[in-house]
Amino acid sequence: MPPDQPTVVIAGVGRFGALHARVWTEAGARIVGMCDVDPDRVGAVAARFAVQEKDTLLPRLLDRVRPDAVIVATDEASHAELAITALEAGCHVFVEKPLALSSDDAWRIHATAGSVGRQVVVGQISRFAAPYARMQRSVEQGRVGRLCALRLRRDFSRSWYLAFGERVHPVWESCIHDIDLAIAFVNEPVSRVMAIQSRAASEAAPSVVSALLEFEGGVSATVESAWLLPESAPQTLAGALELSGAIAAEMEALGLEGVLRQRLLGDNLVEWTNAGSFVPDLSLWPDDDGVVGGALRREVDYALDVFRGRRAPDRIPLHQVCWAVATAEAVVESLHHNKAVHLTRDPRDIEVSS
Repeated sequence: MPPDQPTVVIAGVGRFGALHARVWTEAGARIVGMCDVDPDRVGAVAARFAVQEKDTLLPRLLDRVRPDAVIVATDEASHAELAITALEAGCHVFVEKPLALSSDDAWRIHATAGSVGRQVVVGQISRFAAPYARMQRSVEQGRVGRLCALRLRRDFSRSWYLAFGERVHPVWESCIHDIDLAIAFVNEPVSRVMAIQSRAASEAAPSVVSALLEFEGGVSATVESAWLLPESAPQTLAGALELSGAIAAEMEALGLEGVLRQRLLGDNLVEWTNAGSFVPDLSLWPDDDGVVGGALRREVDYALDVFRGRRAPDRIPLHQVCWAVATAEAVVESLHHNKAVHLTRDPRDIEVSS
């Protein structure tokens, strides 16, 4: 990949894909193509970023344009096939979370990347949020002694659930963040999962999920997510991402010699105006004087360094992401059968316990 201005194609230019176009451009990449299933949308976003090449199909676009990397920001069900298409075309790939909706597909991407000698970076943005990154370093440095347990909670506005909660199982939309964080902290695959749910908001999909994860070395983690925050909750997303709503997340790491605690939503900066109550996002993708910063920019800078060969893919190892996909798959399986699910050492094999 050229060190000066790498070329990228954006696959999927919805709300988050358009944000990626902005951030990758600000980070020094050149957008040479865009594709989206909606021809009107891709035309409008391409015009905004002065991109000439556009299409509704990625393979057809890659026949005309050979970028250094492809950013996959489409709907979740299409991630695996588009990632493999891009890899087989000789491109590095950045995939928004989740990497795939099955462990078989996740490991297929892993194998393809290895066979073609290209890198895959997955947009598990929480790894780049400063509080989580600091906590992980503290655990790795032994500041809490032997790690015993993790507690993770992430809640979202109910309006988001009503808008797209039926598009994909909420485990893939919300719990995958905290499953991935738990795996990053422990650096082991999960061996057993037990999960329960509530469908109080709609029978179409669970609005509350609680999962207990057991790692091979004995560490336990609780992952909880609810899509029930009311409209009156303080707005946390504004500016760089045009999405009104709230994310309230907390994490604890418990060791034999200490405990670490953090909240993604804090009250260090609060805005009370006639328009409502706001707790501006200063962690994920803040708009800093016209430039997107925070975790998203750090994530993109990391991906560019990996693609350029300037650093190893050590912040988001692809095998850990595959473990996370297998764990999320097991959580969904546990919810479906209302039983514990055991994962073997090879997380592509899942067995539901009796």
